[in-house]
Amino acid sequence: MHRAFAIDVLACPHCGGRLRLIATLHDPAVIRKILAHVGVSPSGPSPGPGPAPPAPGAGAP
Repeated sequence: MHRAFAIDVLACPHCGGRLRLIATLHDPAVIRKILAHVGVSPSGPSPGPGPAPPAPGAGAP
């Protein structure tokens, strides 16, 4: 969140106190819906899917 929105999600924006993380979101559709609801637009294009997992047997010898 710090890199994308320049906020520290573990520090209170009012007093600077430490916050606790109670959930994480991974579904891009859910994230977009929440951001639209609170009036925040994404800062850029979606990074897309992560890299493909290695093929079986492609590990270190």
